[in-house]
Amino acid sequence: EAGTSKGIETIVRFTILNSVPTVIEFLLTAVIFWWGYGFSYLAVTAFTVWAYIWFTIRASDWRIAIRRSMNDSDTDANTKAIDSLLNFETVKYFGNEEMEAKRFDKSMERYEKAATDVWTSLGWLNFGQGVIFGIGTTIMLVLSALAVQRGEQTVGDFVFVNSMLLQLSVPLNFIGFVYREIRQGLTDIEQMFDLLEVQTEVKDAPDATELRIGQGAISFKDVHFAYDAARPILKGIPFDVPAS
Repeated sequence: EAGTSKGIETIVRFTILNSVPTVIEFLLTAVIFWWGYGFSYLAVTAFTVWAYIWFTIRASDWRIAIRRSMNDSDTDANTKAIDSLLNFETVKYFGNEEMEAKRFDKSMERYEKAATDVWTSLGWLNFGQGVIFGIGTTIMLVLSALAVQRGEQTVGDFVFVNSMLLQLSVPLNFIGFVYREIRQGLTDIEQMFDLLEVQTEVKDAPDATELRIGQGAISFKDVHFAYDAARPILKGIPFDVPAS
């Protein structure tokens, strides 16, 4: 439940409150490069941004499988813990405390491994983003340094280009962060949507009418029920419910 509520809050906050200002800031930075320094600077900027976003999407999609595994392990561990606590009398009666503890420990081991993989993959994602932006920055600064050497730009232009790249890195990093958080949020709440999509097994007949009970009694005959067909629970039981 905590992961679901956090996932919903993350999606709403980043899609509505942060995405639009970030895109506007990026566009203004790109226009300044094009207007002040020419198409080559814009082309390098556009390629850097494209490579950055492409890598972020691919790496984030790769991390989703790891995040889903962590969520499944967390759910499994919580289920085992709650089941043991709710049925602690049965556990104590059969002396299964050690077995239940081992089951929970195994679930937590899987969760710990998945959580470690999540943070490790995040480190690789940030490293790749840094490499891509570093290459783009290096190309832009080399172009500006050569222009300074030719006398086409001043040292002030070189410093300005560097400052604008630093300014561009802020919205670019934020775009990657927003996409990653939204994908992660959708993964965290997907189990809730799976529950909403579960179809009802017991349904009223299309021509069913409202049940009206006055003083009449209810009689059940030959009642069968089973969660699993191989393990029936009720086997043709009859019983009566008298009128109150």
